[in-house]
Amino acid sequence: MNTIFSKQLILYLGTLAISFAFLSIMLSQVIRNYVTEQRVETLTDSSIRVSQVLEGVTHFGILDVNRLNSEVLAMQQFLNARLLIISTDFTVIGTSGGLVNDKLPVYHESLQPLMLGNPIITNGTLDGIYFEPLLTVGHPIWAGDRVVAAVLVSTSMQELETTITEMYRLALLCLIGSALVATALIYISCLTISRPLRQINDAARIIASGDFEKRISANSQFSSAKYTKIFSAIKPVTEVAQLAESFNSMAESLQEQEKIQRSFISNLSHDIRSPLTSVRGFLQAMQDGTVPQEKQNYYINIVMDESDRIIRLANNLLDINFVQETSLNITTFNISELIRKIVLTFEPQATTHNLHIQCKFAHEIDIIDADYDKIQRVIYNLIDNAVKFVPNGGEIIIETNIEKSNLQVSIQDNGRGISPADQTRIFERFFKGDQSRGEDKISSGLGLSIVKEIIQAHGGQIFVNSSEQNGCLFTFLLPLKTKNER
Repeated sequence: MNTIFSKQLILYLGTLAISFAFLSIMLSQVIRNYVTEQRVETLTDSSIRVSQVLEGVTHFGILDVNRLNSEVLAMQQFLNARLLIISTDFTVIGTSGGLVNDKLPVYHESLQPLMLGNPIITNGTLDGIYFEPLLTVGHPIWAGDRVVAAVLVSTSMQELETTITEMYRLALLCLIGSALVATALIYISCLTISRPLRQINDAARIIASGDFEKRISANSQFSSAKYTKIFSAIKPVTEVAQLAESFNSMAESLQEQEKIQRSFISNLSHDIRSPLTSVRGFLQAMQDGTVPQEKQNYYINIVMDESDRIIRLANNLLDINFVQETSLNITTFNISELIRKIVLTFEPQATTHNLHIQCKFAHEIDIIDADYDKIQRVIYNLIDNAVKFVPNGGEIIIETNIEKSNLQVSIQDNGRGISPADQTRIFERFFKGDQSRGEDKISSGLGLSIVKEIIQAHGGQIFVNSSEQNGCLFTFLLPLKTKNER
């Protein structure tokens, strides 16, 4: 029995025991009060009826003892109770039996209210008047507006306790049955919950050690269809199942991140090693005198280009971390004006390659709240990619639209396009695409990754839509209102 299961079982059973103990105490008090109240109500009703009958045996305020005794004997046959008739001087003038001595006065302090015209409810032997404790209800007998006697209707406390005990027994049997059923359900429920929790705990230890292949089995004994149907109403069970699914998703995500990290390191190592190898080779050749003096400037320029390539790679890596770790500097600006300024910077390339760059703005002035420098970089990178990969005489269309609460910016070109396989990875770090986009030999493959980081930091989204030989369309959405912090 594992620790999780044991702790859960002890907790639930302890809660169940406390609950049933409290319920038993409350139920016993309720049963006793109910039975007693019902018996008192019955005795009260009987005493009232008896007193009303006996009021008919009075003549001019005097009880007819002979008629009284005959009436008492007649009523005794229909009442499941003992009767006692006492006079105003507290002496017995009629009884159905059960007295210690019916010749003695029966004065008791609790009987005093009867002679003042008030009913009473009491229990006990009344200082030895009865042989055993009785529950007694008394009611005065009136002759006109004067009390001439009182009737006491009593029932055995032992009989009352017997009734209460029997009800206790039945209630206890019900509680025991309910407790057994609840215990069985708790046991199965704890087992159902603890098993996947134990699997998750074991899997977490394995994943923490670096093995991201571990998964929680979806076909374990307590996640099968029959148990799912039985315990589908138990919220913790469904939540544990969801936890297991989330854990598997997390493990898959970690595994994918590990692959990306390994690919990142591999690509980074390659992109750094290649220019460094070239730089070292050319410098070694010049140092050894292998390179003629007249060609040294040529090779020095190559070394400078390779050095610039390494610097650009380092700067891009720093930019990614900068975007991830710094908050946005939100300002209000006209994005249409920003796009015009960026397009002007590409005029030399457009002239050289006979490119036609067209802008279509939703409005001449589209005001947004965003980080000006970062959005400028996004637009610049996307236009720069389009310029690199469109053929001479090609066309680039930059368009803005307002959709609900978002600004949409699209950069479309009529270049070679991107294959469907590459589109799924185009925003990955160091990814440069297939051979159809292979003209860019100096790119580090980090530009679009930085673009995505910036757009997501603004709470926006970026999409690519392309097909080979049919151009490429990049679209990003920005909320019209963005928060000052990422």
